[in-house]
Amino acid sequence: MGKGKGYLNAAGPQYRFIIFLIFLLIAYTILLRVFQKLAEIVQLPVFLPVSLVTLLVFIGIVGVLYSHTFAGPIIRIRRALDRLAEGDTTVNLRLRESDDPMLKDLVASISRLCEHTHNSQSLVKETAQELFKEIAALQDSVHRSAGHADIQKHLDSLRKKQDLLDKAIKAPVKA
Repeated sequence: MGKGKGYLNAAGPQYRFIIFLIFLLIAYTILLRVFQKLAEIVQLPVFLPVSLVTLLVFIGIVGVLYSHTFAGPIIRIRRALDRLAEGDTTVNLRLRESDDPMLKDLVASISRLCEHTHNSQSLVKETAQELFKEIAALQDSVHRSAGHADIQKHLDSLRKKQDLLDKAIKAPVKA
């Protein structure tokens, strides 16, 4: 993926779109010349309306085919982000081979985010459960009037769980 400056922020996709527009203009020019020759041969007085309708149909078909490579993936990406926002970290997002490469990079980033979020949530949940058990054990030790060493052992374990939770919360998403 190229890195452009200024107006060409995503140079690769923008160049592909420019090439697509050039192809579209060349193809339409050829179609226009064919209709012009046909109009001369057949002496068709409705050359302009026929060429305009042909242009609209041609642009419509080619536009739908071209936009298919980015419109569909954007819809799937939006749905995946909605699911992630609702708390579903098991999002599995895949694109077709023919989809826009820039969107594939975006999907890879979203997949890393989902995996990181899922792993962090699992670690937080497991550590919180262990933390609750350790707090219950500490409370039991206090009620039994346990010795200083036993209570200190529980406090040390609680601090370790606290450190694990802190790491899980602050862990960066790996590229």
